[in-house]
Amino acid sequence: MERVWATLIGYIFGNFLTAMVVGKIFLKINPTEYGSHNPGTANMGAVFGKKWGILTCLGDLLKSLIALFIVYFVFPAHINIAYTGLGLILGHCFPIWDHFKGGKGVAVAAQVAVFYDWKAGFATLLIALVLTAIMQNLTIPPIVFMLLFSVYEFWHNQEAGIVFLVITLIMIFKFWHDIIDFFTGHGKKVDILYSIKKKLGIKSK
Repeated sequence: MERVWATLIGYIFGNFLTAMVVGKIFLKINPTEYGSHNPGTANMGAVFGKKWGILTCLGDLLKSLIALFIVYFVFPAHINIAYTGLGLILGHCFPIWDHFKGGKGVAVAAQVAVFYDWKAGFATLLIALVLTAIMQNLTIPPIVFMLLFSVYEFWHNQEAGIVFLVITLIMIFKFWHDIIDFFTGHGKKVDILYSIKKKLGIKSK
């Protein structure tokens, strides 16, 4: 029963889409009507600027952290953190109040992974960061990160691993069109190394 409650708590908090709040309160717009139509960090940053993208990311991380801490103290069994993560992803990707059309859950998944197992979480996130720099893509690295994390956790706890694999499948479903674009050569490229060099004032050769 604790697992059900953990999932429900995660789903309730997951329904809070920061992009929608930022869009309607600060920008006076509906973010789902612009860019990729996705109420998430990447779309907010790409369409309205990095400031709003960062604010969206921080809000999504905060809502996840609150839900995770509630479950951590109320239902202390470690496996419940994984179920809270599942609920958060379901709520974020399929919010009941917006016709089940939400974000893709990258920031939420990263938060959950680090909270559940910080060593494996940071290690797989580092791999994803390197892949992002090499591939100049924001679609494949997050999926690789979650898949690697899921397999690692499955090796240590099969139940937790299965829960994280389900989260991975949800992300694949949400990223499906982007995945097709990537493999057909139409994926959007993001050169994070160039962006970092530009910020530091380093000129590319």
